[in-house]
Amino acid sequence: MPTGDRRSRPRLEVVGLLWGALDILEPARVVDISRGGVLIESPVAVPPGSEQLIQLSLDGQRIRVDVRACHMRQAISRTGTGVHYLIGYEFVSPPAALAEALE
Repeated sequence: MPTGDRRSRPRLEVVGLLWGALDILEPARVVDISRGGVLIESPVAVPPGSEQLIQLSLDGQRIRVDVRACHMRQAISRTGTGVHYLIGYEFVSPPAALAEALE
């Protein structure tokens, strides 16, 4: 028995490009870090050139940093849990707290 359209609000067709944001909290392992960027092992792939907001935990302090993905390659996880991605991020505008934590 068909249920029909049960939407309570009308939907509008998007003509052209319309971008949105998707906020996903996914833990990732930091492989290495410097003042300029970070290499992360992640279960989620990201397109190079994309910008994200990541949260780093350094010395018990949580620091949110805007980053740009410079490169990404598929890798086998060190924990043996399947395929992961090594993502090289460049810090876009690192906060002073990040530089202090890396000192």
